[in-house]
Amino acid sequence: MTSSLEKVFFNYILKNKKYFEIVRPYFFRNSEVQFVFGIIREYIIKNSEAQIPTPRQILEMVSLEDKNGIITKEILKSLLTDNLKDYDEKNFVEPKFNAWVLTNRIKTGTVDIIDETRNFDNITDFDTAIEAANKIRSIVDDMSSTSFVDDDDMGSDFDEAELHVQDSSRFKVKSGFETIDHILGGGWDIGTFNCIMAETNNGKSLWMQNFAVRSADMGYNVLYITLEMSERKVLKRLGSMRLRIPINDYDVVSKDTELIRKKIKSLGSMKEGGDLFTNKVGKIYSKFWAAGTATVNDFDNYIQKIGQKKGIKFDLIIVDYITLIAPPKNAGDNLYTKGKNLAEGLRALGAKYKCPIITGVQVSKDAWNASDITLESVPESKAIAETADTFFAIIRTEEMKRLNIYRFKLLKQRDGDFLKSQIKLTLNSTYLTLENDQFLDS
Repeated sequence: MTSSLEKVFFNYILKNKKYFEIVRPYFFRNSEVQFVFGIIREYIIKNSEAQIPTPRQILEMVSLEDKNGIITKEILKSLLTDNLKDYDEKNFVEPKFNAWVLTNRIKTGTVDIIDETRNFDNITDFDTAIEAANKIRSIVDDMSSTSFVDDDDMGSDFDEAELHVQDSSRFKVKSGFETIDHILGGGWDIGTFNCIMAETNNGKSLWMQNFAVRSADMGYNVLYITLEMSERKVLKRLGSMRLRIPINDYDVVSKDTELIRKKIKSLGSMKEGGDLFTNKVGKIYSKFWAAGTATVNDFDNYIQKIGQKKGIKFDLIIVDYITLIAPPKNAGDNLYTKGKNLAEGLRALGAKYKCPIITGVQVSKDAWNASDITLESVPESKAIAETADTFFAIIRTEEMKRLNIYRFKLLKQRDGDFLKSQIKLTLNSTYLTLENDQFLDS
């Protein structure tokens, strides 16, 4: 833990009185922060009704306690300088603070357990042994409890009439395709895990890139995580789709940076220091990790980091694709367990950031070039399909490939029962855009 981050936590606590009961002075490694925090905490604990003291009051308290003059006015001023404004408090400070508190509680609890076990040799009757076991259990429960974590969601009060209004649009992210949004009941539900299945080299990435562009054009911020295709290739495809530059001419046209700059500005006003793709609201960020090198936790850390540095909140996260994610270390070799861990990890990521997650899945080889696909065609792990809130299949026979036609079929939907669950789209091979979507008879 760096000294600068401890200072951030110190100022964070000064705005949240309840944390004085949870945090202990020895949590801090920095002796100066530890000393000053200890003085303030003692005051708060002894005076439960008192407010957090002002900087002037803290200065007076420290000067009375600091007999050796270790904490100078300059040091104290530095500690009390509010540096929270330099960080994304919700997405960066809070998660790291919670982790810091929990790990320190675990350390403290472990020491307490060791102290308790020193008396075990003196226990000679069963009742005393039970009492000791309960005490250990209580310590474990306390050290692992996350009850200190802030939760802004207070649940739903039935008596509030406004909460009964079924306005689902507030919890949807539109795909940009009228037919797909109809199937989805208005768009992708926030916090959901959604899969698109297709055979190798048959359009998963193309579909997900089209979703990214369409959603961004509608004002949503999109994160596109690529684990297979290079960032430059993704950028080229997104550029062709969004800037309307023929894909075959992109390498040459993109050398005219002034032209590209004008095309970007035509999408909307660029913010100072902004990224390549931006309009008035929606932005696209692309991030590459080599296959098997990044976990869901790596995605989480990246989202927190970019939120802190760029102040961006993503409305849609696309992962291309799920089975290229590095599984948790404890996943083992079982394919079902691996698939379950990855799917639930992505689902939890969507829930945390209140946005839908879209990812791709390879279809099994026996379904290649098939005229129809079912959930039985999910390879490697059925757990992915079981966890998914929606599951779509991309169907392309050899004849459909020749005609540049895609069929998009709904295989699973956790909430909803739409009779029209299949659509047809055509590929504009000039810009790699999917167009002319229309329903097919189911």
